[in-house]
Amino acid sequence: MSQENHIFPNISIRSVSYLEKHPIAAIMAGIALVLLMLAGLPRVKADFTHTGFFHETDVWLTDFQAFEKRFGNDDTVIIAVHSPSGIFDRDSVELIRELTEQMWLLPEIVRVDSIVNFQRVYAQDDDIMIEPLVADGDALTEAFLEGRREIALAHETLPGYMISPDARTTLLFGTIRPAGETEPDAAEIIGATRELVATASERSDHAFHISGSPMLVTAFAEIAESDNGTTIPLVLLSCIVILFIALRSVLHVAYAMLVILLSAVGSIGIAGWLGVQMTSVTTALPQIMIAIGVVDSVHVLATMRRVQRRGITAKDAVVYALRKNFVPTLVTTLTTSAGFISFALSDIKPIAGLGLAAAVGTTVVWLMTYLLLGGLLLRFPGKTRKTSTDAAAEEARVRPIVELVSQRRMAILIGCGLLFAGGIFLCTKVTVDADPVKYFAEYHPLRQGFDMIDQEVGSARNIEIVVDSGRTDGAKDPAFLERVERLEEAIEGMDEVTEVLSILDILKSSNRALNGGDQAAYQLADSEEKIAQQLLLYSLSLPQGMTINNRITIPNDAVRLTVLWTISRSTMALAAIDRIEKEAQALDLDVVVTGKYSLYQRLEGYVVTSFLSSVGIALVMISLILLIVFRSVRYGLIALMPNAIPLVVGGSALWLMGDTLNIGTVLVVSVTLGIAVDDTVYVMADFRRLTQGGLSPREALKRIYAETAPTLLTTTAV
Repeated sequence: MSQENHIFPNISIRSVSYLEKHPIAAIMAGIALVLLMLAGLPRVKADFTHTGFFHETDVWLTDFQAFEKRFGNDDTVIIAVHSPSGIFDRDSVELIRELTEQMWLLPEIVRVDSIVNFQRVYAQDDDIMIEPLVADGDALTEAFLEGRREIALAHETLPGYMISPDARTTLLFGTIRPAGETEPDAAEIIGATRELVATASERSDHAFHISGSPMLVTAFAEIAESDNGTTIPLVLLSCIVILFIALRSVLHVAYAMLVILLSAVGSIGIAGWLGVQMTSVTTALPQIMIAIGVVDSVHVLATMRRVQRRGITAKDAVVYALRKNFVPTLVTTLTTSAGFISFALSDIKPIAGLGLAAAVGTTVVWLMTYLLLGGLLLRFPGKTRKTSTDAAAEEARVRPIVELVSQRRMAILIGCGLLFAGGIFLCTKVTVDADPVKYFAEYHPLRQGFDMIDQEVGSARNIEIVVDSGRTDGAKDPAFLERVERLEEAIEGMDEVTEVLSILDILKSSNRALNGGDQAAYQLADSEEKIAQQLLLYSLSLPQGMTINNRITIPNDAVRLTVLWTISRSTMALAAIDRIEKEAQALDLDVVVTGKYSLYQRLEGYVVTSFLSSVGIALVMISLILLIVFRSVRYGLIALMPNAIPLVVGGSALWLMGDTLNIGTVLVVSVTLGIAVDDTVYVMADFRRLTQGGLSPREALKRIYAETAPTLLTTTAV
């Protein structure tokens, strides 16, 4: 049993010899490395908001930040109230009035809009009246409320915006303050909103749902914490069970789990040092590092125990295992890191951050394996019971498999080729699509809230359109506003749009009121002076906190259209946005389509470029590394196929399951590629080592199937 590694033999011999002579120093160095990683934990920051998904220089993000500076935040926390008997009865209106008042007291809320404080414009005799739909002093008689119901359902914007067509459901909107130097605390907002709703539920038979962007952000954070709290313990328990079956040693399982646990926790510290924020994507880092931590430690431990059972002394078995696996584990570390580092170039910020942290973490895990695990094994190797099984017996068991592979090699190669070609064909059918809300299960409160609003009222999904006039007071120009009106009408003509909110309704309602309530006057005034007077009159009549600056800028150079629609999937949303932009271009309007919902949908556009570029770069880097390591173009090319097939099989599975390519499934690519490369490297490294040592290819395969394959099965299972 030769200990020589025929790929860079001096590296493994010298490195392991140093560890053999200084095991305590190796352990101390490993502990120092662990402490360095853990020191990064206090530096970890979480960002589950939209900013966590975009690089600071991203054009879509900068467009939204410019929108915020001009119009404020588009974020709203939405409370949906449903009453089977209708919302225009005394109990419901009193409840809505109370909720409206209490929502003003919620943290970060700067404005509350509901049916009770909705400012309607109407004519009374010769006067123009601007007052809430339900004022504080109004007597809530049955006749009064029925009249308000009729007014609300006949209004140009309220149905599909604040109330359902059957007047049984209403929405209350709490506008969040703009980000400024710090992002609003979504968790604090939703926590307070939940308390408010819980209190209302205790003394009311109404049904309540919470929706809006803060709820989406909070749900992502809560689910990430909940999932990790469930899946990580299950993964670790699975590791313990599988490792014990493979190693049959409590001590050695404990050694492996030490490396695995430190890999998982330490990876978060690495993220802290690198400035990688925790998002709904990067919270997968610990689980990825668990998989990475398993590979190196299990190969060393399995090799050591296998040869030790044949009668070799514990120390010699450890030295042999460390030398035999040194270069293969180093190469897999380099190739896996290369796969992850390719994702560091992604346009999607959390994917890039995850790739960078995982690449560094993979390297650190390898160092821990040889410093901490290697030092512990050399100093405290433990005992292994000798068995009667020898190499010849192990190889005899796998001989039928080797003979089958040898005899059917052409059929296997053709089958793999067909599998690859078929996989490529099916991969081309996979679409890039996602709906942030549909990431959640149907029973999740966020999903229920969005679904309920979609079904009853209209939609809780919206995009924002900034229409710039190009000059101060240009937004008062009737010619400009007429073109904006034509754009609004075109958008309202889209099947998926439930409502468009803008300053135009206020201006047309004011013009109608100034003309004695004549419905024919529900149109824009014909002069800039009249429009300016209407804006001034309306502004002076508004209560504190209810300005029109969320619809028209202070310099009056731009207006904002809020489009409420039922579009949920990114492909449809992007197509609709493109249609809107073309319509605006035809009207010679300078528009920017933005908003947080738009940001999330545009994010999916980066998935294809991230996927193709990252996988392409990874495969090239991995092939170059293998070419250099094995010093053979032939071996480098051979390694491509087993690394590429799992990717196309995974892509095919997406199509067969009716799934799409999105941020989540792109993550699977990096893990799949990393695992495939690990297996490839170990098989090829052992094959090259054994054939260079004098064995025939067939005999080398017997040895690999007998010695290496069981370990690969263990790491793959974990």
